[in-house]
Amino acid sequence: MTMEELLTSLQKKCGTECEEAHRQLVCALNGLAGIHIIKGEYALAAELYREVLRSSEEHKGKLKTDSLQRLHATHNLMELLIAKHPGIPPTLRDGRLEEEAKQLREHYMSKCNTEVAEAQQALYPVQQTIHELQRKIHSNSPWWLNVIHRAIEFTIDEELVQRVRNEITSNYKQQTGKLSMSEKFRDCRGLQFLLTTQMEELNKCQKLVREAVKNLEGPPSRNVIESATVCHLRPARLPLNCCVFCKADELFTEYESKLFSNTVKGQTAIFEEMIEDEEGLVDDRAPTTTRGLWAISETERSMKAILSFAKSHRFDVEFVDEGSTSMDLFEAWKKEYKLLHEYWMALRNRVSAVDELAMATERLRVRDPREPKPNPPVLHIIEPHEVEQNRIKLLNDKAVATSQLQKKLGQLLYLTNLEKSQDKTSGGINPEPCPICARQLGKQWAVLTCGHCFCNECISIIIEQYSVGSHRSSIKCAICRQTTSHKEISYVFTSEKANQEEDIPVKGSHSTKVEAVVRTLMKIQLRDPGAKALVFSTWQDVLDIISKALTDNNMEFAQISRVKTFQENLSAFKRDPQINILLLPLHTGSNGLTIIEATHVLLVEPILNPAHELQAIGRVHRIGQTKPTIVHRFLIKATIEERMQAMLKTAERSHTNSSVKHSEASVLTVADLADLFTKETEELE
Repeated sequence: MTMEELLTSLQKKCGTECEEAHRQLVCALNGLAGIHIIKGEYALAAELYREVLRSSEEHKGKLKTDSLQRLHATHNLMELLIAKHPGIPPTLRDGRLEEEAKQLREHYMSKCNTEVAEAQQALYPVQQTIHELQRKIHSNSPWWLNVIHRAIEFTIDEELVQRVRNEITSNYKQQTGKLSMSEKFRDCRGLQFLLTTQMEELNKCQKLVREAVKNLEGPPSRNVIESATVCHLRPARLPLNCCVFCKADELFTEYESKLFSNTVKGQTAIFEEMIEDEEGLVDDRAPTTTRGLWAISETERSMKAILSFAKSHRFDVEFVDEGSTSMDLFEAWKKEYKLLHEYWMALRNRVSAVDELAMATERLRVRDPREPKPNPPVLHIIEPHEVEQNRIKLLNDKAVATSQLQKKLGQLLYLTNLEKSQDKTSGGINPEPCPICARQLGKQWAVLTCGHCFCNECISIIIEQYSVGSHRSSIKCAICRQTTSHKEISYVFTSEKANQEEDIPVKGSHSTKVEAVVRTLMKIQLRDPGAKALVFSTWQDVLDIISKALTDNNMEFAQISRVKTFQENLSAFKRDPQINILLLPLHTGSNGLTIIEATHVLLVEPILNPAHELQAIGRVHRIGQTKPTIVHRFLIKATIEERMQAMLKTAERSHTNSSVKHSEASVLTVADLADLFTKETEELE
């Protein structure tokens, strides 16, 4: 990673932490203002609301501020000014508060309104296609009914029944406990009755869904918003499923069971829970319905079988044409269903956003004695004895958030200035001294999350001797004392040669690790043409993926994967000067082979048994080898591989003075493996 990339990454992370600290600060200020209003201290409340607005304005260019918190302060400050409480000094901004509140609401709603408009626009052409297809069907009776009657007339009805049954049951996994359509009819009369009933139910559900969505169009009324709030947005206990949106969702579920296959594999609802976006829009209703797999329905399968039957027996062209149009209509209905559901979701999200705006303007208040106690408790309604408790808590939150914001803003400023001060004419050498040993940082150094830099030797000593936390997995910066976990320490390499090698292009779309393996093999050939390398992996599938990547990059290689070609491929690698790469699975390639022609060993992933690793390296590093053996290990940062390697190093150190250090005794214990898969918890001091 270059210094520029590292600084950009650190600035982004620090900016996010600044935004969170600022959000907590304005939350505490707004809460304190509500407490002061409860106590009748209106001037203090107004000053706190103005502090929120000043803070948001001050950091507007640097941070993403919470628009709902700004709306809360603007709306409630405006109410205080309208009430003309004594002691509130006027400001030049007071006259603009109403316009600012309006702009904040419009900006917050703009995203939802855009989604509604886009969903409606996407739906329109599909509905136009449906109308055009329906106009092409002119017969008074359905085409499939005419085909069934013709089959009965020509006494080939049994063939038709069998064809429909085969189509329904082929490549189809029936839902447990549900009777398949193929088991519901025995002859053409039964098939005719079933299809007539199913098509009537399908058309009925389709009509109900379209009407339900149409009724939701337009700006939501107060009754719609209130019913949605009570039903599922802010229910007293569990969602009631009684508002127009929930009823429409039930119609969608019913319509889907008719239009698509009803084989269910524990799918969650088609709609997903909304997650909080940058504007703070949240909908935490858990999906309550189970959706199908959106596979082709039995009704549509039956129609396709009937159409195929009509074509094979050369029935009237009119029947075949209308059947083909009918199949196109089914496809259009399925597209319409999905787009209708997206449109419904957009309309539902819009009502949720309106409710969010209403909640944003509510402030802390004391429950009226005549008012029933809310169950479950409501956040903004408190008991009289809780006023002082909340005041102390909010004052503490304000102090912590203020301190954290100042600290993070200082760190962000430092990182920004550090980026500006980078001298690109120094040949990749950092002339700054290490704060501990005062030696020049040079071309390789470590950077902590606070932005302070240290040489690799000093960082290594700090990690080894001065780690903190429950697992000794963090260190404290020697300058600012901010804590950084080991996995968050970044290492910078600015060597020009290294940078050039990093720029070696790898063809094809591959994973990070596979790309790194291929690039390393390219570097080996660039530095030492003709050098041979062994690539070991525990899994054959990984070697197959690497072989494809090597093929994409026109690199000659041999692979040992089958017993029949073992000796042939091994000999080709040893003797052919064009083949410099050999891919070997660890379980067969690490034992009993002598491959001193190679000088590089690539271990694609950490190996839990150190003995196996030593055996793999021993294929090259053994008697007869006249050149240095270079081992390349590949780890993905911040994954279990990093923890595996750290644990293996610890195990190796613990057996350094043991006579069994190279034997099976060095294998990790069950306790080690349990700790490896236990989520690491850190105590940041």
